[in-house]
Amino acid sequence: MRVLISTDTSAVLTYDVFKKNGLSVFPLNVIVDGVEYLDGVTIDQDTLCKAMRSGKSIKTSTPPLGEVIEYFEKLFAEGYDQIIHFTISSKLSSMYELFNNVAKEHFAGKLFVVDSYSLSTAMLSGVLYASEEIKKGTPIDEILAELENRKLVNKIVFIPENLTALKNGGRISPAIALIGNVLGIKPTISLTDGELQKEGTTKQVRKFIIESAEKFYGEYSPEEYDYTIINFDGKVEVVDYIIKEISNIIGEGKLIDGILPINVCAHCGPGTIGLIVSKKINGKSIKEFL
Repeated sequence: MRVLISTDTSAVLTYDVFKKNGLSVFPLNVIVDGVEYLDGVTIDQDTLCKAMRSGKSIKTSTPPLGEVIEYFEKLFAEGYDQIIHFTISSKLSSMYELFNNVAKEHFAGKLFVVDSYSLSTAMLSGVLYASEEIKKGTPIDEILAELENRKLVNKIVFIPENLTALKNGGRISPAIALIGNVLGIKPTISLTDGELQKEGTTKQVRKFIIESAEKFYGEYSPEEYDYTIINFDGKVEVVDYIIKEISNIIGEGKLIDGILPINVCAHCGPGTIGLIVSKKINGKSIKEFL
């Protein structure tokens, strides 16, 4: 039986890496001044950053139903018997609901949709785990059960540069954004149980991220978990300092240099910096798959 692992671009791999690992990818979109672009196909992080820095209107939307159905029809036509598809957390997007409905109504028993409860390398760790287990011949029901356990141990924290993008996306009110930007106050945000939660506020990005790494290190050994610094056009000197200090905590060469998915960048804005802790893939670091 041929089983394929599929994901959307919230897992932030390049298409070459997807191909290298035998994965299929559904590109998500971003709409810039009314024009739709596809992640990694017709737009990248640098282009989106320039658009956001210049004040262009940025939105995201779910793909048309027909495109989703066509995507899976083509894959099954290639001879795959079953597909496991990963989506970004259902509490951040309606993507899971859309793809799960497609699975039930059009590909029952053949398409299994996984709510990753995460994004970036935390989501990627689940994708790569499933891929490795399929190669070993592990039954799908066992893989799906373990994925439920894995996604509950991910830790994600980040800080936007300012509150403008969150305001534009309707996440906070214009008044709060104005006050926060004037005072230089930045919200500290975590992704807990798949949902964005405001932890507090800070004026010291470096201190918050480094203290988070120290806190996680006490519970999540770098021998069993990957640590990723996520960065969307953060200040170079700040990012370099954070990388150096976290490397001192977890060990030189163990920190992964990552990025935020475009659909998350669109809501958080340029200058966002964060930290992800995710379970390794059967003892192997994500670095080994890149």
